Amino acid sequence: MYKKLVLLIALSTINMLTQVFAQTPLILSGQIKASDNQTFYAPKTDNWRVQVQWLLPEGDIAKKGDLVVVFDSGSIQSQIEQEKVSLIAANEELFRISSSGEHSLLEATYGQKRTALLLDKARIDASISVEHLSKYDYQKNQLDLEKAVVANAKSLENLKQVKVANNVALTKQKISIVKHQDKLKYNEYKLKQMSVVAERTGPVLYGTHPWNGEKVFVGMTAQPSWRIAEIPSVNGLYIEAWVHEVDYKHMHLNTDVDFKLDAFPQYNLVATLTEISSQPEERKEWGNDVYYRAVFSFSMDEALTLLPGMSAQLEFTGVNISE
Repeated sequence: MYKKLVLLIALSTINMLTQVFAQTPLILSGQIKASDNQTFYAPKTDNWRVQVQWLLPEGDIAKKGDLVVVFDSGSIQSQIEQEKVSLIAANEELFRISSSGEHSLLEATYGQKRTALLLDKARIDASISVEHLSKYDYQKNQLDLEKAVVANAKSLENLKQVKVANNVALTKQKISIVKHQDKLKYNEYKLKQMSVVAERTGPVLYGTHPWNGEKVFVGMTAQPSWRIAEIPSVNGLYIEAWVHEVDYKHMHLNTDVDFKLDAFPQYNLVATLTEISSQPEERKEWGNDVYYRAVFSFSMDEALTLLPGMSAQLEFTGVNISE
């Protein structure tokens, strides 16, 4: 009799629990987002990782043109200084090469003119007939003409080579200067990316670490494309939630859901499921399960001051999690 009573109590308890769970609605946690934000990302650097050196305090209102994020730029600044010194040295070297080239060209031109005059003289001497000279002098004049022809050809070739060498040296040095100028401009551009200003007026919201969900903080080391902060727009607000793969089957577009905001728990609001992703994503901070991104639209209530980042709780009253 006692065993029968225990069994009946157990069955009754299970039945009650089943009814309770059957009546439990699907509840999701979401966050208000803005479709038009200015987002500040960690830039790409030569060291791959970059340290967040300064941040405008979270929640402060940044005005257009205000400095919001500063990344560590010590190595870039040293590279800029080094490139400036290298550029000065390269310009000095260009001046030296130009002066040296002008001098060598002047010498080669003078040498060529001299051999040309000697060639003209040798031709005049060689044109004197043998009847008016001794055989020795005549042959000597012919030999001098041959020597003058060879010497003039060499001086012409030397002049040509000097011109080519000067042009090559000048071109190479000018290319070197252009390279230094390009590096300087690139490093100045990178330095500019290290200090990011606001393009609109609005509150500053910090990003989160993509691996552990920790809030961004000054001194944190970030990798390129990590979201450091953002200035949201108060227009185009929506709720973003992540649906576990088990609950994905309950999601149907255009479904109305009740939701409350943690900041205004006394207000009962309604949102509509307008978008649900077809491919799941891993959320490393939540474990190894996969989730689907869901977007809910809602009408703005003028009585509420809503800002991106506020938490919301959505309740699917017509859906039971046991189904």
